[in-house]
Amino acid sequence: MADGTGMSAPPGTGVSDLVPPPLAEAPPEIDSLRKKKGPAVEATEEAGGSEAIDEDTELEDRFGSLNLCGEEETDLDFSAEIDGLIEEVRWIALFRVHTSKAFSHAAMFKQMRNAWSTAQDVTFKTKGEKLFLAQFHCLGDWDRVMDGGPWLFRNAALVMVEYDGFTNVDDYKLDKIPVWTRIQGIPEGLMKKKELAEKVARKVGDPPITVIVNEGVINASKYLRARVHVVLSKPLVRLVPITLKERKVYPIQYEKLPDFCNFCGMIGHIVTECGDGVHPKDQCQWGEWLKIAFEPSFPSGGGRGGGNRGGFGSRGRGRGFAPGTPNVSESTDMDWGIVTTGPRGQGMRKRPMGYAGTMNNRVEPSIIPLAPRRVAQQVNLLEYGKDNSEVGNQVDVPSP
Repeated sequence: MADGTGMSAPPGTGVSDLVPPPLAEAPPEIDSLRKKKGPAVEATEEAGGSEAIDEDTELEDRFGSLNLCGEEETDLDFSAEIDGLIEEVRWIALFRVHTSKAFSHAAMFKQMRNAWSTAQDVTFKTKGEKLFLAQFHCLGDWDRVMDGGPWLFRNAALVMVEYDGFTNVDDYKLDKIPVWTRIQGIPEGLMKKKELAEKVARKVGDPPITVIVNEGVINASKYLRARVHVVLSKPLVRLVPITLKERKVYPIQYEKLPDFCNFCGMIGHIVTECGDGVHPKDQCQWGEWLKIAFEPSFPSGGGRGGGNRGGFGSRGRGRGFAPGTPNVSESTDMDWGIVTTGPRGQGMRKRPMGYAGTMNNRVEPSIIPLAPRRVAQQVNLLEYGKDNSEVGNQVDVPSP
C-alpha cells in the first residue's frame, strides 16, 4: 500500500502506524517562560536564531516563580563585612577597549603585557566582548599602569578604572581616558599659579587634573602642559577662549591621542568609518594638527626600527654602525672566521676572531674587520715577505 507521498509501507503496517505521535505537553514552568518572551526574542526565533534573552534576566525570571525551601530561604549576608572585604582587594583594574571593531583577546593580552612591561605577571579575565579585568601583583606595576596612559591597543583607547572586586562590572561608567595636553601660547601670568592653570585645563577635560607649573616662576615652555580626563561622549576640544584685556583663543594639542574622527571629533573611529565614511575635507573641522608629532629618539635610516639596527646606545639587535662599517659586537657575539688560501696554495682552516681583534691566520691585512670607537687595539698580522718568510708586525689602530 502506498501513502500520499508515493512510498510503499512495509507489509502489515497500517496507515495509522505512519502518523507521528502527538507532541508531549510542555511542563507548566517551561510554558510560562515561553509566554514571557518579548517581541525581540520572537523575531529572533522567526529568523531561525536562538533566544536573545540575557542569561541573568532569564534566570531571574525563572527563579522568581520557584517555591524556595530549606537553605534557599535564608540569605547569606555579607553586608556587615563588605567594607573590610573591599579593603583586602587590591591592584585589580576594570577596562574596556573603546572601539567598534572586533579583535583577538589573546592578541590584546599579549600586546598589553609588552606595553606595560610589568615586573610581575598580569592576570587577565574576560568579562564581556570588550570588557576585561587585569590584576597586578606588585605595587610598582599597579602605579605605573594606572598613573600612565592613555594605553592604546591598535590605536584604540583602554578605558581603565580601579575595581573593588564585588561591584557589578556593568555598574561602572567607563567613559573617560587620561590624556596629556598642551595649551599653546597661554599668557605667563596664567601659568605661574596652579589654581589659574587648573581653571584653564578644565576647559579641555574633567578632573582629576594635573598641571605642570612652577609656583610663582614663569614657565620656560611655550605651552601649558596638563593631564586631564577626556570624556569619550563629547567631541575633542580644539581651543580655549580666554578674555583678559581682550578675547583670544589658544589652540590645544594632545599627546598620544587614540584614533578620532576628523568629521565629528569623537574618539573611537576615524573619518572613513563615520556614517557612510564619505565626508568632504572642507567639512572636516578636526584634523591631525591636534596630535603632537613626536620625533624618534633613534637616528633615521633604513634599518629596522629606524636608522641602524642596534649598535651603541640602542636596545635593538644586530648591526649598529653605518652601512659597511663593522661593529664590536660582531666580533664577540658571532663566530667570525675567515677561510683563505696561503701564498703556497695550501688551504687554511677557519679560526674565530677574538675580542681584541687578534688573528693568527695567515691572511691579508685588508680583510681583517677592525672594530672602531676603541681607544687603541693591537692587531697581530702575519705577512709573507718576498722570500715567503713570515714577518711579524704589530699595528696600533687608533680610534677614528
